[in-house]
Amino acid sequence: MRRILIAAVVAALSATVAACGQSAGESASAGTTPEAVVATSPTASPVYVRNLYGAEQGRDDSSPENLVLSEFSSMNGITWTSWGPDQAVGTGALSGSWCLPGCTEKPYEATVTLSGVATVRGTRYFTQFAVDGDFPKPDPADTLAGSLPTP
Repeated sequence: MRRILIAAVVAALSATVAACGQSAGESASAGTTPEAVVATSPTASPVYVRNLYGAEQGRDDSSPENLVLSEFSSMNGITWTSWGPDQAVGTGALSGSWCLPGCTEKPYEATVTLSGVATVRGTRYFTQFAVDGDFPKPDPADTLAGSLPTP
């Protein structure tokens, strides 16, 4: 009985090792680059933004559709073209107190870039934002760039 159990364990381990070797070979033949391996590495920490949209205390969010940037600006319907590890870029509808009353009914199409990754209590956060687009800029223009909240 003991020999059967040992044989079963050895067979299971052999199958696992073979499967791991086959997966690695398939990845290498599929053209995986070292950069792709690093980007998908389980040791890479995700990056969040502290989002106050619909959450008075804020919440950790990843690729949010709606995002409060500051007390003056927010974006809705964001489509993210990239997210992390050093920056995130997305496009959406920009509105805020600086463009009232016009942008309430017709928000501006804009691009937002999040950057300045910092670790707070073991979690990585974007800490800076910048907005750009083809629309009238506020005076001062620093309303469209600044610091994001962190916990």
